[in-house]
Amino acid sequence: MSLYRKYRPQKFESLIGQNHVRQTLSNALSSGNFSHAYIFSGPKGSGKTTTARLLAKALNCTGRELSLGSFEPCNKCRSCKEITAGHSMDMIEIDAASNRGIDEIRDLREKIKFAPTASKYKIYIIDECHMLTKEAFNALLKTLEEPPAHAIFIMATTEAHKVPPTILSRAQVFDFKKANLQDILKLLNKVVAEESIKIDDEALHLIGRLSFGAFRDALSMLEQVASIREDARHKITLEQVQEILGQTTASEVWDFVESLANSDRKKALKLVEKIYFEGKDLENFLAESISILRKLILIKAELSSEFEAGGEEEQRLKEISEYLTTEKIVLMIEKFVEASTKVKTSILGQLPLEMAVFELTEGQQIQNAKFKMQNDNVKIKNSDEGHGVALSEVPASGARRSRAIASGGGAEDKGLAWEAESEKHPVAGFNQQHWPSVFKEVKAHNNSLAAMLRDAQFAGTTDSQITLAVKFKFHAEQICSKRNLTVIESAIMKVCGSPYKVECVVDPELKIKKPLEQEEEVLNNAKEVFEVEE
Repeated sequence: MSLYRKYRPQKFESLIGQNHVRQTLSNALSSGNFSHAYIFSGPKGSGKTTTARLLAKALNCTGRELSLGSFEPCNKCRSCKEITAGHSMDMIEIDAASNRGIDEIRDLREKIKFAPTASKYKIYIIDECHMLTKEAFNALLKTLEEPPAHAIFIMATTEAHKVPPTILSRAQVFDFKKANLQDILKLLNKVVAEESIKIDDEALHLIGRLSFGAFRDALSMLEQVASIREDARHKITLEQVQEILGQTTASEVWDFVESLANSDRKKALKLVEKIYFEGKDLENFLAESISILRKLILIKAELSSEFEAGGEEEQRLKEISEYLTTEKIVLMIEKFVEASTKVKTSILGQLPLEMAVFELTEGQQIQNAKFKMQNDNVKIKNSDEGHGVALSEVPASGARRSRAIASGGGAEDKGLAWEAESEKHPVAGFNQQHWPSVFKEVKAHNNSLAAMLRDAQFAGTTDSQITLAVKFKFHAEQICSKRNLTVIESAIMKVCGSPYKVECVVDPELKIKKPLEQEEEVLNNAKEVFEVEE
C-alpha cells in the first residue's frame, strides 16, 4: 500500500492544516445540524476527498455516541470498516472527469430515490465536480433543490469558479488551504519515524518544499526516494534526493539569479544548458528562481518576516536587494512565469528559458554597445592583466573598514592609460557637483550599475582617484568589476574631461539615503550648477 493511502487520516483529529474545516464540521456533527450538500474547494493534495470520506464515515457511523455529542467515527462498526476499505454500498464516489455527461447524472437521479442498503444515509462524493457539463449541472440542480431525506452530496473541486452559482448557493462551501511547510514537515517526520526511514533533515526539507503544500505529493516523493535504500541502515542524503527527483542544487539557482542580476548572459545560458542536459526539472528550477525573487520583493517591501531564511541566505538576499531594482525583479519574475508555462509544450525544452535570458539581458547588451560606440575616441589600456578587485582591511575613522580597489591603484602603478585618438580633453577637476551628471550618464547606458551607484555616496577625490563609499562588501565588488569600472570611468571622462580611477570603501555604518533624500540632493546640486535662486 502506498504511503499516502496508508497514512490517510481516519479521524478528524488527524487532519492537518484545515482547522477551520475540522471545527465547523465537528460542531455540525455534534449538534446534528448538517447540510444535505457540501462543496469542498481547494488545491490538489489539501485533503478534500479525505475529509469527504471522514464526513461520510461519521454520518453513517453506528458506534458514534450521539447522546454525548461525539463527532469522531469509531472505525470499528461495519459501516466505518466498509468505507475505510472502499466498498460501502451507501457511499458512492463519482469521478466527474470521466462521468461528466447528462446521462450519468440522469442515472444518478434515478438511483438516488432508493433508500440506503444498510446505513442511515446514502452519500454521493463527486470528485472534480467542475468537470461536469452545463447540461449535467442543470440535471443535478433539481435534485439539490429537493433532495430525498436520506441523500447527502459532497462535491470536491480544485476550480470552484467553474461551478455554476446556482449550485454554489444550494450547498455549504468550504475553502481548503495549501499546507504550510511546517505542517508538511510534521507529517513527513511522523512517517519516517514510523517507517524507520533514515534521511537527512535537508533532504526532508527539500521534499517538503517541492510538495508545494500538497500532503499527497510529499508522501509520494518520500516513498520514491525511500526506494533507493539498500537496507534499513542506509541514510538518504540530500544529493540522492536531488538526483532522484531531478532537482537542481541551491547553488545553481543562486548562480542563475545572480548572473541575470549582473546581466551576465553567457554564464546564465551555460547554466540553463547544463541543467537541461543533466535531465533536471526546468519547471522546478524556474519555481526555485521565482521563490528567490519573491523574497527579494518582500525585502524591498520591508516584509522579510513573511518568509523563512537562514542566516547565510538572509544575508545574501539583503546584499542582492541593495543593487537590484524593484523593476528588474518584477521583470525577471514576469519572464520566468511566462517561460514556465511554455517549457512543457516547447519543441526544445530549454528554449523558453533561453529566450527569457536573452530578453532580460538584451537591453543591457545593446546599451553597453552603444556606450562603447559613443566613447570610441577614448581607448582604455590596462597595463596590469589582473584588472579586478583587490580586498584589504584598512582603518578608517577609528573603525576597521574593508576596501575594494581596482588593482593597479597605487601611485607608482601605471593603472589605466587613456589616449585620445583625435584631440586631448581639457583637464578639469572633479568634485561632488559632477557626481549627479556621472550617475545620469551611467544610468543611460547601464541600469543595473546605476541601481548600485544609487546607494553609493561620494567620499572624496584626489588628482587621479575618486572614492565612493558603500555599505556592503558585495556591493563594492560588483562596482569595481572590470566591466563596471570601465563604464563608470568612461562616464567620468565624458563629464569632466579628465581620467580618474575609482575605488570603493566599504563602511558597514553607512546610512543609505532614501529616494526622497536623493532627489532633493540632485535638485540642490542642479540649482547650484545653474545658479538658480530660491
